[in-house]
Amino acid sequence: HIFVKTEYKLVRVNTADIIYVEGMQNYVTIYTANEKIITLQTMKKTEEQLPSSQFIRVHKSFIVAINKINSIERNRIQIADQSIALGETYRDTFYDAINNT
Repeated sequence: HIFVKTEYKLVRVNTADIIYVEGMQNYVTIYTANEKIITLQTMKKTEEQLPSSQFIRVHKSFIVAINKINSIERNRIQIADQSIALGETYRDTFYDAINNT
């Protein structure tokens, strides 16, 4: 699990429950199967907290749980009910990571 800063408190999030993380301007939203948690921290900080063996940055605004990916088509990743863009900058690292899992 990790602790993330929300508006008034630190919230514990089980990393196994995280599907993906989306970065906005001044906050990050963590999506789980049951809830979405809006945090007051950066994508960089969130990425550092998450285990790199289980999560990968796929776009400047998205981090996904590798084991929750349903399919990949060209530059789109299907995860849960979302289609997330695979950024060009992250493409090679992403394919290396999923080919080694």
